[in-house]
Amino acid sequence: MAHRIALTVDLEPDWGVRGARAFREVTPRFLRFLEERDARATFFVCSDLMDESQQLVAAIGERNEIGSHGRGHRRVNGLGRGEALAEMVESRRRLEETGRPVEGFRAPFFRRCRGHLALVRRAGYAYDASLGTVMPGPLNAWLGSMGAGLLPLSLTWLRLCGPAALRWLPARPGMVYLHLHEFLPPETAHGLPAPLRWALTRRCGEPAWGVLDRALDALGAAFTTCADIMAHLPPL
Repeated sequence: MAHRIALTVDLEPDWGVRGARAFREVTPRFLRFLEERDARATFFVCSDLMDESQQLVAAIGERNEIGSHGRGHRRVNGLGRGEALAEMVESRRRLEETGRPVEGFRAPFFRRCRGHLALVRRAGYAYDASLGTVMPGPLNAWLGSMGAGLLPLSLTWLRLCGPAALRWLPARPGMVYLHLHEFLPPETAHGLPAPLRWALTRRCGEPAWGVLDRALDALGAAFTTCADIMAHLPPL
């Protein structure tokens, strides 16, 4: 049986700042990409995107898992405890208007708040997917599931590190994550500060499809949802 990896997608405002072009334009193509690979993924969706198209969010849940990424991509570690709980509860309630259960939560930027897991449980989630960091660091190495060595196992780092990144892929990772705005052209990142924009847009847009395709081939695994992986682990 092939090793299973949770393929996760953070579906948020473009480049984490503003706009919903990736949601509107990239989502349908990415769903076809998954179907052609006989793969499934967990989409951690900012619930404010329901205002753009509830039908498109519902389409994600037809074959894949919908999780919560908060409402509008606010960092929950910057909120009071009550406000953070309300963020988790409301985003879950809104996403479940699609008729699909929402079992998982991922904090924007992986920034967990004080008492994070307790709040996630109180908000009614079955699991949390907020461990790890968006930058290289020892936490990723300790977890193992998020990266190879100190690098997060993400499309961002696969794009930034170039072909050499394929040699660094771990043999049995537990999770890969990406953002749909990575498939947008560089000019759509105009909301980011210039140095960050120049760095993060390397091989974004159309080249990102090839980067992802080669990485998934190199991993040679069955790509599935977090719920599928979590079903074989102890409860939160």
